[in-house]
Amino acid sequence: MESSWNPNRFDLLLAVLIVLIFPILARILYFATGALIPLIIYYGAAWGISIWRRGNSGYSMKTKILIPRAFVINVIVIGLALVFAFLARNKDLIPNSTGAILTGLVWAPINAASEQLLWIYLYDSWDLYTPSKEQYSTRSWVWIQRIVGFILFTAFVGTIHTFFWVEFLEPVMSDNIFGVIFVLLTSLSGYIHIIAWRESNNMVYTFIPHFLLNLVPLFWTGYSILPFLIK
Repeated sequence: MESSWNPNRFDLLLAVLIVLIFPILARILYFATGALIPLIIYYGAAWGISIWRRGNSGYSMKTKILIPRAFVINVIVIGLALVFAFLARNKDLIPNSTGAILTGLVWAPINAASEQLLWIYLYDSWDLYTPSKEQYSTRSWVWIQRIVGFILFTAFVGTIHTFFWVEFLEPVMSDNIFGVIFVLLTSLSGYIHIIAWRESNNMVYTFIPHFLLNLVPLFWTGYSILPFLIK
């Protein structure tokens, strides 16, 4: 996956269809079968579309810059988010040690490695698109594309969480001020992923903060995703 990648009109359409269809599909499948099938589709699509449309996943030993500034900022943001995640922790959860360990070892890294592949594809499809007609290559048109990409990114991240994740991802309660701040900080982190990717051209710098976000709350909640995988 390259930040210099040149998407075409198919990518513009595919990005819109993903945003419109997948969060609803994930919700329907969750209530019908559990979380496992939509997760397989989600992660499979993230890796498959990235490699198919961009040529590679974006994970590499090479990087434009050793420690991207946006990565450092994102780790700080996630650190703050984890403080509020603890303050807003779900105290009604019954700890499941075995399930929490499996969740941390399997789901946490897979999710952290996969989600941003699709999120950034949605943004880059529009932001990096180069129209063939010169009249559409103006600065104003470039900003229109960037805004559309930003809207698609925001819409997908928002709906996949409200339509799907919120139904079973329970370590943090968002119905209090600490939970609201947690949501705001993690939302900010999502946008910083884009900057970290552009600075480094390496998805590792989006994986690390997301992995910390997935993993750390398991230590004080004992949350397990296993009961939600199959209904």
